[in-house]
Amino acid sequence: MAGPASTAVGTSTTRVLYAPQAPRPLRPDAASDLGAYRSWAAAREAVRLAAPGPALPGPELTVLLLVDRPGPDALRRTLRSMAAQTTDRWHLSVSVVGSVAASTEAVLDDELATLPQGRATLRTVPSGAGAAAALAAALEESDRPACAFLDAGDALAPDALALLASALVGADVAYGDEDRLDSAGRPRDPRLKPDWSPTLFLSWRYTGRPVALRVAPLVAAGGIRPVDGDWEHDLLLRITERTTRVAHVAEVLCHREDAPDGEGPGTPGAVLAALGRAGVRAEVERGPVPGAWSVRRRLQDRPLVSAIVPFRDSTTFLRACVDSVSATRGEVPLELVLVDNGSVDLETLTLVERLAARPDVSVRSDPQPFNWAAINNAAAASARGDVLVFLNDDVEARRPGWLEALVAQAVRPEVGAAGARLLYPEGTVQHAGVVLGLCGVSGHVLAGLPAGRPGYLGMAVLARDVAAVTGACLATRRDVFERLEGFDESLGLDFNDIDYCLRARRRGLHVVYEPAAELVHHESPSRGTSGNVENAVAFVGRWHEDIVAGDPFLNRNLTRTDFSAALAGPEEGRWA
Repeated sequence: MAGPASTAVGTSTTRVLYAPQAPRPLRPDAASDLGAYRSWAAAREAVRLAAPGPALPGPELTVLLLVDRPGPDALRRTLRSMAAQTTDRWHLSVSVVGSVAASTEAVLDDELATLPQGRATLRTVPSGAGAAAALAAALEESDRPACAFLDAGDALAPDALALLASALVGADVAYGDEDRLDSAGRPRDPRLKPDWSPTLFLSWRYTGRPVALRVAPLVAAGGIRPVDGDWEHDLLLRITERTTRVAHVAEVLCHREDAPDGEGPGTPGAVLAALGRAGVRAEVERGPVPGAWSVRRRLQDRPLVSAIVPFRDSTTFLRACVDSVSATRGEVPLELVLVDNGSVDLETLTLVERLAARPDVSVRSDPQPFNWAAINNAAAASARGDVLVFLNDDVEARRPGWLEALVAQAVRPEVGAAGARLLYPEGTVQHAGVVLGLCGVSGHVLAGLPAGRPGYLGMAVLARDVAAVTGACLATRRDVFERLEGFDESLGLDFNDIDYCLRARRRGLHVVYEPAAELVHHESPSRGTSGNVENAVAFVGRWHEDIVAGDPFLNRNLTRTDFSAALAGPEEGRWA
């Protein structure tokens, strides 16, 4: 394994922490190492509270609290967290559903009396009134420009409202990170979330608590509505269909009452309604993590797909790739473009001659010195498909439906590239999305995770936005490929797939990881990349600012030193 290299980037010397890395056993992730998390969370909050407050105060907030048969202790915790806020630019609107127990009434009387005069409003709504209707009525009585939602049992960090309001200065929606409190009041289940990911949000309201919204876009989107399912998911989906101004405060700002693992709405009504508004055909079923749904998009039309497969003397792999892809393609029209990069083995040449006779296969000879970008660019120019799928010859499809799932993501007009979930033959994850800056330049988050595990926050099993996907299986529309002028041939060996995705994102397009497109990748875990230092230097020179800024789809408080999604260590600040 090559060691780190030092190279000049711009006018300063930057340490390029680049070496091909084989997956090692993963460390416990942030949710599994509770001792470390609890120490970190307490220290982090203390650091924030000792620092000056936000420079921009942001809009005043109405905090909408629904009280529907809560435990007295849970309600007291919520109200006391409100009283402890470091900003006074908020008003609390408490909606009590029906008659409440005497103990709950006593908590309300005691705790609301500690707030300044006029800081809180208490209203009663009839028993059986849904949460959406109750909160919609409360919001109509508010004249403040922004609002936030709380449930009894939610305890806000003292600076939560100040930070959320400050984030709303340039946004219409702002959300923070959260955890849960166990029966002893100790934090667990930290949810250190990614920045805004509309693909992930469609199937999972991962924004959770706390969330704050500007009222004007809320009203423009149709307001709070009762729905069959999750009313809050429905509301936020409608708002974010109209605005991309969504801010994430990467700090733990809410401690929520513990909930059973089966938490979540009983029906996918909010998801189905959003798909209907977008005119998307899809099947929705309960997802692989609590509270999430699996959205299986179906192709409206059936564009011709060209699968481009470079190879050289890899008879066994090539045969398995072609046969398995053909057998599992379903009803997707498929052209296989096989690119022979100088094969000399007689068995390979015999196989290629047989494959070339098939009507769905074309064979190109391209014996130039190996340059992944140049070979694929040339093949794409001769391919006939409207969608291009770049495949390594050592991938194998074992389940039907993968190609439609992948192409259905790639044909979305807002998507520039889509990538698959790749597994090693022994049953561990090889690719579940690329994180920029992971292990130096870029890396595959959760590489080495057992295939049956969802990974931190479901990253291995939920469709989501990512910074990049691997070229071992990458789908893109031809019009996007032509607009980006293909892969950069100056990055001939490494990083041209990552560079392509980053250039697509720079054009405002999304890059999506689609776990329903699952393939086996026979690449040896010890191979990694080619380790071409010149490519690494060129890539870092081009994307240095983005690497330093941090990948938006991996919370900044998670490590960049390995693939584990563990908490970042205190020493990592100097690696940027």
